[in-house]
Amino acid sequence: MIRITMLEDDPVQAETLCRFLHTYEADHADVNFSIRQYERGFRLLEEYDCSADILMLDIQVPDMLGMEVARRVRQMDQRVLIVFVTSFSRYAIEGYSVHAFDYMLKPLSYAPFCAKLDRIVRVVAHNGTGPSILLKTKQGQLRLSTADILYAEVVDHDVSIHTGRDGVLRQWGSLAKLEAQLDPEQFVRCNSCYLVNLQHVTEIRGDHAVVEGQELSISKPRRKAFLQAFAQYKGGSR
Repeated sequence: MIRITMLEDDPVQAETLCRFLHTYEADHADVNFSIRQYERGFRLLEEYDCSADILMLDIQVPDMLGMEVARRVRQMDQRVLIVFVTSFSRYAIEGYSVHAFDYMLKPLSYAPFCAKLDRIVRVVAHNGTGPSILLKTKQGQLRLSTADILYAEVVDHDVSIHTGRDGVLRQWGSLAKLEAQLDPEQFVRCNSCYLVNLQHVTEIRGDHAVVEGQELSISKPRRKAFLQAFAQYKGGSR
């Protein structure tokens, strides 16, 4: 099931989009869409739960520009594919600032719509092969690919999650709670304070694991288990 969230205030345009999506669905036996429609940007943002695979946004809706909706969604959700549906091609350049995947020009016609949707569906299918988790950070909810996590640590009774793209994200709760959401063969503690993504460990240097240039201490009680997990992970060519 591919989940689509749509922002379009024009009933005619919304009906056209839905009709094209259902036609595409009928022509592709392996594709199923779940469509959630909105006419106002504020309502979409109020109800956005980071579950969408595709976000189709009209640029101009009465209460808020679609570009601003995209910016706010992108703060919560790094994985959703943003597609602008607009009459103005100039917005395509501005779309790069929110990592928009594509844009469709109005008035819509089915052939070019279908060609773009082919590419979008392929990318959604590819992205779906990698796990993600929903974090409740101090900045709000954020869906994050587990592959982007370098390591997590306990800081001042909170959990700081170090990522490759989003910097450091702080989440309430315990390291154990985060650990329970992650693959135990990939995410292993090197001591009581650090949970490490073995995918990003480049070497073991004495009593330290090197993660993207950062040295993390390996405690004596956890050393044997950590080294075994590291060898098994790398040996499995994951």
